[in-house]
Amino acid sequence: MGNNKFLDLLYPPRCPLCGEILASGEGKVHEKCYEKLLWVREPICKRCGKPMIGSGVDVREFCQDCLRNRHRHGKSFDQGRALWIYEGDIQKSVLDFKYKGMKAYADFYGSEAVRVWGEWIRRKHPDVLVPVPLHARKKRIRGFNQAELLAKVIGKKMDLTVRNDILLRNRWTEPQKSISGQERRHNLTKSIEIDNLPIDIRRVMLIDDIYTTGSTMEACGRILKENGVEEVDFLTLCIGLGTG
Repeated sequence: MGNNKFLDLLYPPRCPLCGEILASGEGKVHEKCYEKLLWVREPICKRCGKPMIGSGVDVREFCQDCLRNRHRHGKSFDQGRALWIYEGDIQKSVLDFKYKGMKAYADFYGSEAVRVWGEWIRRKHPDVLVPVPLHARKKRIRGFNQAELLAKVIGKKMDLTVRNDILLRNRWTEPQKSISGQERRHNLTKSIEIDNLPIDIRRVMLIDDIYTTGSTMEACGRILKENGVEEVDFLTLCIGLGTG
């Protein structure tokens, strides 16, 4: 019996959307679960990739959040894309991925990211994929950085370099939901710094699991651009529909 089959007997693969065991030959996900995914569809914001929902919004290029914060976003990231709206089964799936150690889900996520946005990534010509960093203590507690796992799957499938030593999170930040957007941005800006940025890196693709208010991408992108990176784009699994 091959190693993979033996491991499948010990740790049978589970559907990343419902968590139930997959039958032999069923693939990476239950078809019925896959059909319920809430995909990001056009029209989308040309900057952050958020769906443009509401009457008449399809005539605009940017969402309300990016229009309101264009002076900040322009100094941080250039463009972003996401696969799914952060609701329903995928929301639970990503939370299980992060907090319940379901690292095997990264293969499904990364495969879908490449299938949907692989050509867009290639058009951006990133020199490196850079996972959004976790504080060292948080990484020890969790056992891994979910953004790093995702970046490695995408990098392997697309033959792109992944660097997890370019950005450093130097401060522990508690969940930011209960504070204002300005306070959140201030905390994140102070918590992220450059660790090891080669001088020949000009285009960076940031990788993370969720884009909500954009504060994390702003902080990462701003410090990269302040240190000579010319273009910063990002790819996330999910994106929230709210503003911040």
